[in-house]
Amino acid sequence: MTDTARQLLQELMGELEGSGKKYTDPDVCKDHLVDFCPNQLFTNTKVDLGPCDLVHDDRLRESYQKSDDKGRLGYEEVFYDRVQRLSYDLQRKVRRALDRVTAEADEQLVNPHKEEKEERAIILDERIKQMIPQIEQLGESDNVEEAFAMFSQMERMKGDLDALKERIDSINPMFKNEKRLGVCDVCGALLVPNDASKRLDAHNEGKQHQGYIRIQKALDELKAQGGSVRESRAPGARSRERSVKSRRSRSPYSRRDRHRSYRDGSRRRR
Repeated sequence: MTDTARQLLQELMGELEGSGKKYTDPDVCKDHLVDFCPNQLFTNTKVDLGPCDLVHDDRLRESYQKSDDKGRLGYEEVFYDRVQRLSYDLQRKVRRALDRVTAEADEQLVNPHKEEKEERAIILDERIKQMIPQIEQLGESDNVEEAFAMFSQMERMKGDLDALKERIDSINPMFKNEKRLGVCDVCGALLVPNDASKRLDAHNEGKQHQGYIRIQKALDELKAQGGSVRESRAPGARSRERSVKSRRSRSPYSRRDRHRSYRDGSRRRR
């Protein structure tokens, strides 16, 4: 069942159940109560976090937002901690992408055997220089045929030298028309410079781009309110969340783990 179908089913069930469900129930998504569920931001994208099988009910969120429990049960701390980790993952992704597009191509790939060609060119140039006085001596000695033969050989060597110099300065055709890609600093996607406006608009309106905008907006709002997120989640302090493949088989933020986090956060505030 897709997230959209699940959401529709939850809404229909909610109408039948009335006010029977509480926002403190373990099967209610606490991230959704605070602001939004990150799992629903990137559905069917390269950064899909997998489905969240918890209840996402806007009426429960409204009830929680108006209640005295808001900010006291640890829900906010867990939510902002999670979106901060997603933001850190994005920062690492952007850095890797920038390194990829700005790194110079290996010299051996751009111009294979360049040093060997340069060495051959130096040797060939020296041989040509040595032949000039020899040809002059042969001409002065009236050895015309021998002088002419050496002169012809020298001219062929000059042609070989010119061709070799061209190969030294040549670039591997694979890299001649290479376009430097750009990196979107919002979502880390690779972009083609001077791409058509329609494709750029499609990118900017896409789920991945808009999802990271929403994450950053949530963090900006937290800072504006004077809040902060624990620094222990800085890049390198914790490995990335489970792979997309494993996330699809099990919710990345299980009901039991979420409920324990919220419960522990609540205890610390009592």
